[in-house]
Amino acid sequence: RVALGTYFAERGNAAAAERELQSAIHLTPSSIPAYVNLADVYRALGRDAEGESILRAGLSRVPESAALHYSLGLVLTRLQRRDTALREFTRAAGLEPGNARFAYVNAIALHSNGKVDAAIAQLRAALETHPGDVDIISALADFYRQRGDSAQATRYADRLQQLSRN
Repeated sequence: RVALGTYFAERGNAAAAERELQSAIHLTPSSIPAYVNLADVYRALGRDAEGESILRAGLSRVPESAALHYSLGLVLTRLQRRDTALREFTRAAGLEPGNARFAYVNAIALHSNGKVDAAIAQLRAALETHPGDVDIISALADFYRQRGDSAQATRYADRLQQLSRN
């Protein structure tokens, strides 16, 4: 049902996608992809409040799912609830510390909430595990530049340049 729902969603048939994904959740209430994909269908339809509800329902079934926390953070960001979104991104990054995307988005959320030092610390820690991640390096260069630390900004900008040559 998840695959069929995704198929319909990719082809723009939101009603069929919604129907299939809801069936998938009914059949397998712990299906993380069903919740995430249904929330994405709701996003495409401008129904983020319903996306939030479905993701929270998923988290009530699978509370330790980093993907559900991350997806909820995205929905909450679109709903302009940055503080709550930050908690979800932080939870996702904590549950799955090896996920570069979760760490990067958490750092962006920290920075957007005025927690610059924490954002830089998150990125630097993520860079240890993912030394070639362009998003992480780019964010570090940008955050240091905004902070006025041109030496560090240049260091990361140079690292980006090196990566682009390879």
